[in-house]
Amino acid sequence: MKVMITGIVGKIGTIVADHIQDDHEVHGIDLRESDRSNTTKIDLADSADELAKLFEGTDVILHLAADRRHEPWIGWDELMRPNVIATANVYQAAHKANVRRVIFASSMHAVGGYELIEPYKSIVNGNYDGIDKDKVDLVKGLNQDSRPDSEYSASKVFGESLGRYFAEFENMEGLAIRIGTVHPDNKPGADPRSWVSFFSQNDIGGYFRSCIEKKDVSYDILYAASNNDWKVYDTPYAFNYLDFQPSDNAENHRDNPSAPNDAPGTIDWK
Repeated sequence: MKVMITGIVGKIGTIVADHIQDDHEVHGIDLRESDRSNTTKIDLADSADELAKLFEGTDVILHLAADRRHEPWIGWDELMRPNVIATANVYQAAHKANVRRVIFASSMHAVGGYELIEPYKSIVNGNYDGIDKDKVDLVKGLNQDSRPDSEYSASKVFGESLGRYFAEFENMEGLAIRIGTVHPDNKPGADPRSWVSFFSQNDIGGYFRSCIEKKDVSYDILYAASNNDWKVYDTPYAFNYLDFQPSDNAENHRDNPSAPNDAPGTIDWK
């Protein structure tokens, strides 16, 4: 298949491209220069028509490119072009170019408001007393209300909505992937929430390969993290849906966690 990855220079884009390049024709788009073949430097927010030309003949688009900052002081002035206009252009161009599937990189923060509710609040703060991890009613994807916790995550809900619209009304396959936390040193522990959201770099390639190669897709929302013991979000549904088994678990790193200054806000996952 011909696979187009936006944000291909970023951490996840690089891992996925390297993982699938022997089996698929990989093309990429990024704002940054790249030595990788079949990669174009372009601003996704400029023109849907120009994107449509680049997308011709593409089977699957993995749309990773975004401004990933989710601090409370990051607002629409920073997010409108890279997260809203660019995403709208990608979907519009994909439809115009008859792309079969768009995989949209969303975030667990699209439902971060649930982390204000027990038992999720205790779990993400590392307070496990009295909680049976095997009996937690996990937050679902499709058909459970989104609860964005920032303007950044609201922009991700917008992208998810576009995916559902194009799937239900324009016959385009769509997956929205609510990604957890990808740490530079590939270990959780910088904050208590990371024991829930940890997404190992060892699992990224296989997870997104499964998203690309999955058959019989209409539209769904999936959570992307490793097979962590402590969960808030329904990653087991995603593993079953994709027929994918993660190789890592946050608990494997309890004895050697990440440094405290390796905070999620420093992660470049796009």
